[in-house]
Amino acid sequence: MKLVSIIISLSIIFISSIASARDAARDLRRMVGYTIISSQTVDSIIEGKFGAKLLKLSDGSVFKVDLLLDPLSFTDVIVFAKAPSKELIAQYKGKLPEYMMYSYKLLIDNEIYDANPN
Repeated sequence: MKLVSIIISLSIIFISSIASARDAARDLRRMVGYTIISSQTVDSIIEGKFGAKLLKLSDGSVFKVDLLLDPLSFTDVIVFAKAPSKELIAQYKGKLPEYMMYSYKLLIDNEIYDANPN
């Protein structure tokens, strides 16, 4: 009986690790072209309109993110950025600051979120 429970436990662990690896691969596919630009912690959270939240990070930067749950203060945040295409830069040169043309993603509590600088 004890051997059966050990085998069942190991099977559950094995199956969950395979599912976790698939989720990680799916998330990584969405990150092609992005570069880690910063590693910070959450300093404070400001409630925005329509469920969006403004995350102020330890370096003073602020990002608008659609979060379901609030991360705790001092939660690690990895900031990723993807440079805009040359065509986009040429189209909006002088109309938008270049940092607003970048695409940003934040890794918070092992979840990746789209973000906009604020």
